Amino acid sequence: MPHYICTGSCHNNFDEEGVCTSENCDKQYELLMECYCQDGKHGGGVVTTDSNGTVLENGDDVHLIKDLTVRGTSNTYKRGTVAKNIRLTDSPEEVECRFGKTTIVLRTEFLKKK
Repeated sequence: MPHYICTGSCHNNFDEEGVCTSENCDKQYELLMECYCQDGKHGGGVVTTDSNGTVLENGDDVHLIKDLTVRGTSNTYKRGTVAKNIRLTDSPEEVECRFGKTTIVLRTEFLKKK
Protein backbone atom coordinates (compact mmCIF):
# COMPACT_ATOMS: atom_id res chain seq x y z
CA MET A 1 0.00 0.00 0.00
CA PRO A 2 1.47 3.36 -0.96
CA HIS A 3 2.25 6.05 1.51
CA TYR A 4 3.66 9.53 1.06
CA ILE A 5 6.97 10.98 2.20
CA CYS A 6 8.50 14.42 2.28
CA THR A 7 11.64 14.86 0.17
CA GLY A 8 12.75 17.77 2.33
CA SER A 9 14.89 17.80 5.45
CA CYS A 10 12.19 16.32 7.73
CA HIS A 11 11.62 13.02 5.77
CA ASN A 12 8.25 12.57 7.51
CA ASN A 13 5.78 9.85 6.44
CA PHE A 14 2.13 10.63 5.73
CA ASP A 15 -0.80 8.28 5.06
CA GLU A 16 -2.54 10.63 2.64
CA GLU A 17 -1.29 12.64 -0.29
CA GLY A 18 -0.99 16.38 0.12
CA VAL A 19 1.72 18.79 1.23
CA CYS A 20 4.35 18.68 3.96
CA THR A 21 3.13 20.39 7.13
CA SER A 22 6.33 20.08 9.21
CA GLU A 23 7.31 23.45 10.64
CA ASN A 24 11.10 22.96 10.38
CA CYS A 25 11.17 21.46 6.87
CA ASP A 26 12.93 23.18 3.97
CA LYS A 27 10.13 21.96 1.63
CA GLN A 28 7.17 22.95 3.79
CA TYR A 29 3.91 23.13 1.80
CA GLU A 30 5.41 21.32 -1.21
CA LEU A 31 3.81 18.16 -2.62
CA LEU A 32 4.70 14.83 -1.03
CA MET A 33 6.18 11.97 -3.08
CA GLU A 34 4.39 8.63 -3.35
CA CYS A 35 6.41 5.66 -2.01
CA TYR A 36 5.81 1.91 -2.40
CA CYS A 37 8.60 0.61 -0.14
CA GLN A 38 8.04 -2.62 1.76
CA ASP A 39 10.72 -2.26 4.42
CA GLY A 40 9.99 1.29 5.62
CA LYS A 41 13.41 2.49 4.43
CA HIS A 42 11.98 3.93 1.23
CA GLY A 43 14.42 1.96 -0.90
CA GLY A 44 17.28 4.27 0.00
CA GLY A 45 15.33 7.22 -1.34
CA VAL A 46 12.27 8.19 -3.30
CA VAL A 47 11.22 6.35 -6.46
CA THR A 48 12.64 8.02 -9.59
CA THR A 49 10.24 8.23 -12.53
CA ASP A 50 10.51 9.45 -16.12
CA SER A 51 8.25 12.04 -17.77
CA ASN A 52 5.46 9.44 -18.16
CA GLY A 53 5.63 8.17 -14.59
CA THR A 54 7.50 4.95 -15.44
CA VAL A 55 9.88 3.89 -12.66
CA LEU A 56 13.57 4.27 -13.57
CA GLU A 57 16.33 2.03 -12.20
CA ASN A 58 20.12 1.98 -12.45
CA GLY A 59 21.20 0.63 -15.85
CA ASP A 60 18.06 1.62 -17.77
CA ASP A 61 18.22 3.19 -21.23
CA VAL A 62 16.29 6.43 -21.82
CA HIS A 63 15.36 8.73 -24.74
CA LEU A 64 15.40 12.50 -24.64
CA ILE A 65 11.95 13.95 -25.31
CA LYS A 66 13.20 17.48 -26.00
CA ASP A 67 16.26 19.11 -27.60
CA LEU A 68 18.60 20.10 -24.76
CA THR A 69 21.47 22.57 -24.87
CA VAL A 70 24.19 21.98 -22.27
CA ARG A 71 25.08 25.13 -20.36
CA GLY A 72 28.63 26.36 -20.80
CA THR A 73 29.18 24.39 -24.02
CA SER A 74 28.00 24.44 -27.60
CA ASN A 75 26.63 20.88 -27.31
CA THR A 76 22.98 20.25 -28.13
CA TYR A 77 21.46 16.82 -27.60
CA LYS A 78 18.57 16.23 -30.00
CA ARG A 79 15.19 14.74 -29.18
CA GLY A 80 15.30 10.94 -29.49
CA THR A 81 18.97 10.65 -28.47
CA VAL A 82 19.48 7.54 -26.34
CA ALA A 83 21.37 7.59 -23.06
CA LYS A 84 22.39 4.07 -22.07
CA ASN A 85 23.06 2.70 -18.61
CA ILE A 86 21.80 5.63 -16.52
CA ARG A 87 22.69 6.02 -12.83
CA LEU A 88 20.26 7.31 -10.23
CA THR A 89 21.30 10.20 -7.99
CA ASP A 90 20.22 11.21 -4.50
CA SER A 91 17.60 13.46 -6.05
CA PRO A 92 14.50 11.75 -7.49
CA GLU A 93 14.29 14.46 -10.18
CA GLU A 94 17.78 13.87 -11.64
CA VAL A 95 19.80 11.02 -13.18
CA GLU A 96 23.34 10.75 -14.52
CA CYS A 97 23.42 10.01 -18.24
CA ARG A 98 26.32 9.12 -20.47
CA PHE A 99 26.49 10.35 -24.08
CA GLY A 100 29.64 8.95 -25.65
CA LYS A 101 32.47 9.93 -23.30
CA THR A 102 30.51 12.75 -21.65
CA THR A 103 28.54 12.23 -18.43
CA ILE A 104 25.92 14.81 -17.51
CA VAL A 105 23.10 15.06 -14.99
CA LEU A 106 19.64 15.47 -16.55
CA ARG A 107 16.25 16.14 -15.05
CA THR A 108 13.87 13.21 -15.41
CA GLU A 109 11.13 15.45 -16.83
CA PHE A 110 13.06 15.41 -20.15
CA LEU A 111 13.50 11.62 -20.29
CA LYS A 112 11.41 8.65 -21.41
CA LYS A 113 12.34 5.04 -20.61
CA LYS A 114 13.28 3.04 -23.72
